[in-house]
Amino acid sequence: MAMAAVPMIIMMAASTAVSVYSSVRQGQAQSSALKAQQQQQRQREEQLRTRALQDEAARREELASNLSTIEAIRAGRGLSQGSPTALVIRDDLTNDAMDDMRVSRLNILNGAESARQSAEQSGKAASNALTTGYLGAGKSLLDFGASMAGGMSGGSSLSAFNKISRSGTGER
Repeated sequence: MAMAAVPMIIMMAASTAVSVYSSVRQGQAQSSALKAQQQQQRQREEQLRTRALQDEAARREELASNLSTIEAIRAGRGLSQGSPTALVIRDDLTNDAMDDMRVSRLNILNGAESARQSAEQSGKAASNALTTGYLGAGKSLLDFGASMAGGMSGGSSLSAFNKISRSGTGER
């Protein structure tokens, strides 16, 4: 190996080291950002689940208040609370309120489920970003090793690894 080649090798090694560091840091940064996003989505899910419970409780209170008001009005007029008309009105009001309550609860819980799924996807993406960073670093190291092996054997700087990675299956 000629002395003139040593500075070139040092520059290639330094370039490879920077590339490795950059790939790893980029993967870590993306992973951290996605984990923060995942945490926000989990918090959103919990907020929505709590909101569903609060909404249901408020609607039950409203129903109880409405039923009490109807009973008070009927009692004030001297009407029987056990008449068929009173029972139908109470049942209709109760059924409508319960239907509204279920629909509202399901809508809110669907939002919570969507947030949960988004959090899960962000977690997977965070893991993939970290893996991609390490794979990029590994590729840089392999490229450097291949060019060093090719340079020492007097072959071309295009290694078998590069041929495979460029064609997808390797040259035949």
